[in-house]
Amino acid sequence: MAFKWFYVAIVAVVMLSANYSCIAEIVRMPEQPSIQTMALTVTPLNESFSAYVLIFSGPSDTEIEFNGDTLEVSKEEGYEFTALMVNYNYNFDRRITLKSKSKGETTSMYPNFNYNLLTKTSFIENTCYVQIEKDAMGERTKYTATVSSFADREDLENLSKYFIAYIRDKSGAIVQLTTRHLNDTENENVVSYYKYLDTYYSGSKTDSHNEYYAILNYPAIEADGITVQSFGFILYVSSSDYYGNDMTINRSWYYQIV
Repeated sequence: MAFKWFYVAIVAVVMLSANYSCIAEIVRMPEQPSIQTMALTVTPLNESFSAYVLIFSGPSDTEIEFNGDTLEVSKEEGYEFTALMVNYNYNFDRRITLKSKSKGETTSMYPNFNYNLLTKTSFIENTCYVQIEKDAMGERTKYTATVSSFADREDLENLSKYFIAYIRDKSGAIVQLTTRHLNDTENENVVSYYKYLDTYYSGSKTDSHNEYYAILNYPAIEADGITVQSFGFILYVSSSDYYGNDMTINRSWYYQIV
């Protein structure tokens, strides 16, 4: 009889696990970014122009945009590309953006003003493995992003990881919501929107393994006429010194969920 009940218990656990796995969905498998910057060089051509050479890898549908003056892209072997860009030095709007619709990824960077730096070939965001899981919680939906990295803790201090969403209310106002630490003081300007989308994390940003959470309340969103304009997860690297020791002022990798 004891064996019978033990068998029934095992079957029940297996059934419950199977039901849970049907509810949980892996939105993004744990992997590095599909679009990766391999190298970036900035060279002054003369007093008026500077040239940017960007080598990157990505899916075949990867598109590149440059806010500067000229752009020429050539495809190398496999999934590697080389982009040559020329820009007037007085034109500060020189953001570089890479997009892949098939992967739902966007990478952007803003080159530094310091033209005396060597070619940059190390990018911390390339070391990150990002997994995103979706769970049904009754009428709400929970997203969990797990980020693992083999980078040094010192490098991780410059890397931010968070969910980001833009939502529009009935008045037409658009509000940006980003992941907050559970110990942070509530932002009075957006706290009322947490009933629609609440996103948070715990732990330290320098941890080599982090989990981030976002909970969407779709019934409340629909009832109050809220629109989720966009929702995704981002890795962001910034430099506080515009003439510092990094080739870029900021860089970001974004994975679109909605």
